[in-house]
Amino acid sequence: MTTRDLLNDIEIAQALAPQTVQAAALDSGDIDMQKADSLAVTVAVGNIVDVLTASDRLDLKIEHADDDGTGSPAAYAACTDDEVIGFTGLTSGLFMSIDDTAKENKRHAIGYKGDKRFVKVTATPVSLITGGPIAMVAIKGHLHQKPASNS
Repeated sequence: MTTRDLLNDIEIAQALAPQTVQAAALDSGDIDMQKADSLAVTVAVGNIVDVLTASDRLDLKIEHADDDGTGSPAAYAACTDDEVIGFTGLTSGLFMSIDDTAKENKRHAIGYKGDKRFVKVTATPVSLITGGPIAMVAIKGHLHQKPASNS
Protein backbone atom coordinates (compact mmCIF):
# COMPACT_ATOMS: atom_id res chain seq x y z
CA MET A 1 0.00 0.00 0.00
CA THR A 2 1.26 3.46 -0.90
CA THR A 3 1.58 5.94 1.91
CA ARG A 4 -0.13 9.23 1.21
CA ASP A 5 2.28 11.36 3.18
CA LEU A 6 3.46 14.31 1.15
CA LEU A 7 4.03 16.60 4.13
CA ASN A 8 7.04 14.66 5.42
CA ASP A 9 8.54 14.37 1.93
CA ILE A 10 8.73 18.08 1.09
CA GLU A 11 10.05 21.13 2.88
CA ILE A 12 7.88 24.25 2.69
CA ALA A 13 9.29 27.68 3.53
CA GLN A 14 7.98 31.21 3.26
CA ALA A 15 10.51 32.81 0.94
CA LEU A 16 8.94 36.26 0.90
CA ALA A 17 6.39 37.38 3.48
CA PRO A 18 3.28 39.02 2.00
CA GLN A 19 3.99 42.68 1.29
CA THR A 20 3.44 45.41 -1.26
CA VAL A 21 5.75 45.55 -4.25
CA GLN A 22 5.84 49.11 -5.47
CA ALA A 23 9.07 50.84 -6.44
CA ALA A 24 11.84 48.49 -5.30
CA ALA A 25 12.50 44.87 -6.26
CA LEU A 26 11.67 42.16 -3.73
CA ASP A 27 13.23 38.70 -3.72
CA SER A 28 12.99 35.30 -2.11
CA GLY A 29 16.37 35.57 -0.46
CA ASP A 30 18.89 32.76 -0.84
CA ILE A 31 17.10 29.42 -1.18
CA ASP A 32 19.67 26.79 -0.16
CA MET A 33 19.37 23.53 -2.12
CA GLN A 34 22.03 21.68 -0.11
CA LYS A 35 19.63 19.11 1.39
CA ALA A 36 17.19 18.79 -1.54
CA ASP A 37 17.31 17.74 -5.18
CA SER A 38 14.26 19.65 -6.47
CA LEU A 39 12.58 22.99 -5.92
CA ALA A 40 9.42 24.83 -6.90
CA VAL A 41 8.88 28.49 -6.06
CA THR A 42 5.37 29.88 -6.09
CA VAL A 43 4.87 33.61 -6.48
CA ALA A 44 1.43 34.74 -5.32
CA VAL A 45 0.48 38.03 -6.97
CA GLY A 46 -2.51 39.96 -5.69
CA ASN A 47 -4.39 42.88 -7.19
CA ILE A 48 -1.91 45.32 -8.74
CA VAL A 49 -3.53 48.74 -8.43
CA ASP A 50 -1.74 50.26 -11.42
CA VAL A 51 -3.08 49.66 -14.93
CA LEU A 52 -0.84 46.88 -16.22
CA THR A 53 0.73 47.22 -19.67
CA ALA A 54 3.91 46.19 -21.45
CA SER A 55 5.49 49.35 -19.97
CA ASP A 56 3.91 49.16 -16.48
CA ARG A 57 4.44 45.67 -15.14
CA LEU A 58 5.99 43.34 -12.58
CA ASP A 59 8.83 41.14 -13.89
CA LEU A 60 9.65 37.77 -12.28
CA LYS A 61 13.09 36.26 -12.78
CA ILE A 62 14.98 33.25 -11.46
CA GLU A 63 18.72 33.06 -10.82
CA HIS A 64 21.12 30.56 -9.26
CA ALA A 65 24.60 30.53 -7.75
CA ASP A 66 27.31 28.15 -6.63
CA ASP A 67 28.60 28.01 -3.06
CA ASP A 68 31.44 30.54 -2.70
CA GLY A 69 33.37 28.14 -0.47
CA THR A 70 32.09 29.62 2.78
CA GLY A 71 28.51 28.31 2.62
CA SER A 72 27.24 31.53 1.05
CA PRO A 73 26.24 32.13 -2.55
CA ALA A 74 28.77 33.31 -5.12
CA ALA A 75 27.53 35.73 -7.78
CA TYR A 76 24.04 34.92 -9.04
CA ALA A 77 23.52 34.23 -12.75
CA ALA A 78 20.28 34.01 -14.72
CA CYS A 79 18.77 30.56 -15.18
CA THR A 80 18.17 29.24 -18.69
CA ASP A 81 15.35 27.15 -20.16
CA ASP A 82 17.13 23.85 -19.49
CA GLU A 83 17.44 24.69 -15.76
CA VAL A 84 13.75 25.36 -15.08
CA ILE A 85 10.42 23.59 -15.36
CA GLY A 86 7.16 25.24 -16.36
CA PHE A 87 8.47 28.06 -18.54
CA THR A 88 10.42 28.38 -21.78
CA GLY A 89 11.89 31.33 -23.59
CA LEU A 90 13.67 32.80 -20.57
CA THR A 91 15.66 35.94 -21.27
CA SER A 92 18.12 36.92 -18.54
CA GLY A 93 16.19 34.65 -16.18
CA LEU A 94 12.88 36.46 -16.82
CA PHE A 95 10.11 33.87 -16.78
CA MET A 96 6.97 36.00 -16.38
CA SER A 97 5.87 39.60 -16.81
CA ILE A 98 2.72 40.53 -14.94
CA ASP A 99 1.60 42.95 -17.63
CA ASP A 100 -2.17 42.51 -17.83
CA THR A 101 -5.05 41.81 -15.46
CA ALA A 102 -5.24 38.14 -16.50
CA LYS A 103 -1.90 37.55 -14.72
CA GLU A 104 -2.70 39.23 -11.40
CA ASN A 105 -4.64 37.65 -8.52
CA LYS A 106 -2.94 34.35 -9.39
CA ARG A 107 -0.05 32.20 -8.41
CA HIS A 108 2.83 31.60 -10.77
CA ALA A 109 5.02 28.56 -10.01
CA ILE A 110 8.41 27.75 -11.51
CA GLY A 111 10.44 24.59 -10.96
CA TYR A 112 14.22 24.54 -10.68
CA LYS A 113 16.20 21.56 -11.98
CA GLY A 114 19.66 23.09 -12.27
CA ASP A 115 22.68 21.95 -10.28
CA LYS A 116 23.63 25.05 -8.30
CA ARG A 117 23.38 25.24 -4.50
CA PHE A 118 21.47 28.54 -4.26
CA VAL A 119 18.38 29.84 -6.06
CA LYS A 120 16.70 33.24 -5.91
CA VAL A 121 13.47 34.56 -7.44
CA THR A 122 13.10 38.33 -7.82
CA ALA A 123 10.02 40.45 -8.49
CA THR A 124 10.99 43.74 -10.11
CA PRO A 125 8.40 46.49 -10.58
CA VAL A 126 8.71 48.41 -13.83
CA SER A 127 7.07 51.87 -13.76
CA LEU A 128 4.56 50.90 -11.05
CA ILE A 129 3.37 53.73 -8.83
CA THR A 130 1.04 52.01 -6.35
CA GLY A 131 1.88 48.33 -6.89
CA GLY A 132 0.14 45.55 -5.00
CA PRO A 133 0.59 42.52 -2.76
CA ILE A 134 3.04 39.71 -3.45
CA ALA A 135 4.37 36.70 -1.53
CA MET A 136 6.64 33.73 -2.31
CA VAL A 137 6.77 30.15 -1.05
CA ALA A 138 9.64 27.73 -1.69
CA ILE A 139 8.86 24.01 -1.81
CA LYS A 140 11.85 21.66 -1.76
CA GLY A 141 11.51 18.00 -2.71
CA HIS A 142 13.59 14.84 -3.03
CA LEU A 143 15.01 15.57 0.39
CA HIS A 144 18.20 13.91 1.57
CA GLN A 145 16.81 13.55 5.10
CA LYS A 146 13.22 12.76 6.01
CA PRO A 147 10.88 13.53 7.59
CA ALA A 148 10.92 17.22 6.75
CA SER A 149 10.41 19.73 9.52
CA ASN A 150 7.42 21.83 8.45
CA SER A 151 6.25 23.09 11.79
